[in-house]
Amino acid sequence: MSGGYYFEKIEFERLDYDEYNGIPGKKIFTTREWIEFVAEDSGVTPIFVRITDENGFCGYFTGMSFRMFGIKIVGSPFNGWSTCHMGLDMLHPEEKLSALPGLVEFLYSTERCLYMEITDRDFDVEEAKKRGFKVVPISTLQLRIDMDDTLLFKQMKTDCRNFIRQFERRGASIEAAEPNDEFAEEYFDQLRDVFARQKLVPTYGCRKVKTLLKHLGNTGNILCLRVRDPEGRSIATSIFPGYGKCFYFWGGASYRKYQHYRPNEYMLWQAIRYWRGKGCTVFDMVGVRPYKQKFGSQEVQYAKIVFTRYRLLFFLRNMAERVFFMLLRAKKLFMR
Repeated sequence: MSGGYYFEKIEFERLDYDEYNGIPGKKIFTTREWIEFVAEDSGVTPIFVRITDENGFCGYFTGMSFRMFGIKIVGSPFNGWSTCHMGLDMLHPEEKLSALPGLVEFLYSTERCLYMEITDRDFDVEEAKKRGFKVVPISTLQLRIDMDDTLLFKQMKTDCRNFIRQFERRGASIEAAEPNDEFAEEYFDQLRDVFARQKLVPTYGCRKVKTLLKHLGNTGNILCLRVRDPEGRSIATSIFPGYGKCFYFWGGASYRKYQHYRPNEYMLWQAIRYWRGKGCTVFDMVGVRPYKQKFGSQEVQYAKIVFTRYRLLFFLRNMAERVFFMLLRAKKLFMR
């Protein structure tokens, strides 16, 4: 017991999925299928910690353990996993920061790790700083979608509304695609074209897309969209996972030569209408980009909290990230 909370590590095969999935406000990134996707794609080991107090069940922590350069790390999540946040699912979300010190102490003891990153959508940046945590703010664009089409259109910028209308007039069509290997290859070929415009290569491979669709394809928690030109050619694709009240923009791609059909804005528009029909009220557009702001979204922040036994590890982690992006820029120069 620590800080009034009890912590118990639960093995994957012993997890009570009804209890684990039944916590209100749960996000897609801590569902069983998403955990299986990350574990297979990144070669990491899932960690589940059941949290209780004197009154009974409180919730779960979900993370992954792995080694990098011989150092044991716990990520919840970690860069490269194509996962926005994980952290804690608790019956009372306002208790998450209070439970965190005891949880970290427990993880240091049971996992024998030297470095941890825990990112949770409910971690308030300023409150986490007040409590003395090492905080890295995460910014994203969030759009409320619990309104009719007229109100959604009203909050868009003029050019966004115009692009949606142009798509409908210019003869292209949109369809929900089967989330399978064929779609993954189609999407990835278009993604290569997107990166080639900047003399770059994608930051992940087609295998990641196939693994994602393999685990989520039959759950009803992912939407794959395809746009065709009037001749039936696939010219754009996108992927939107969703669960509960929130859905996300995981990825989108399109061929440059067909941009006059305005496929990108229309795919977002169709995804909004689809997930609204499934009961979602919030669209996390993932990241801050001008084309996403055109929909009337608002910038919000939440916290990544870092724990390390040695301050040098935080420095080395940031250096590794900078080296990664330097290599991408080097590829760009090489491709010129």
